[in-house]
Amino acid sequence: MACATIHLAIAKKYLNKHEELNYEKVIAGTLYPDAAEDNDKSHYTDINRGNDNISHVRGKVNLYAFLNEHKYLDDFELGWFLHLVTDYLFFEECFTEEYLLNNSYKDFCKDLYFAYDHLNLYLSKKYDITENDYKNYSSEYYPGKKYQDCILPKEMIDEFIDRVSNIDLDKYIEKIEKYQSNIKP
Repeated sequence: MACATIHLAIAKKYLNKHEELNYEKVIAGTLYPDAAEDNDKSHYTDINRGNDNISHVRGKVNLYAFLNEHKYLDDFELGWFLHLVTDYLFFEECFTEEYLLNNSYKDFCKDLYFAYDHLNLYLSKKYDITENDYKNYSSEYYPGKKYQDCILPKEMIDEFIDRVSNIDLDKYIEKIEKYQSNIKP
């Protein structure tokens, strides 16, 4: 899963282009899946996902299952959906198969959380993310540490944030419903 600051950066950029949406509700929806008591349920995680890193991370989010339960998205649900899209694409685009195959899940998590620790401060400053953005889920707030090189280079994450925040979600929803599965935009 992407860290909260990546989710917030994407949501804030998306909201800048969609001023008709309720800012508070979209932000709350964006943070909800990771703050929920049952992360597997809030992410529509496949029950039978595999044990290797690739199938484990690819089974974390089921966009089609979410859309089956949420036919018409209100602003909170749109934020929630944007979170799920971000997580799905994050694992599809930010990690090579070689990296995922050649590292244990324990090492992957260690590298991932090191990266989150060292991206949060950078992302918060660049995308004007404040503690107030976490007001609905204050336990998700973590200010972070000074950026260090890690498995998630900040340039790659900036490009990812730009790309995901520019997705036409209406067209993407149509594509997911047509193929009835996770699929790239």
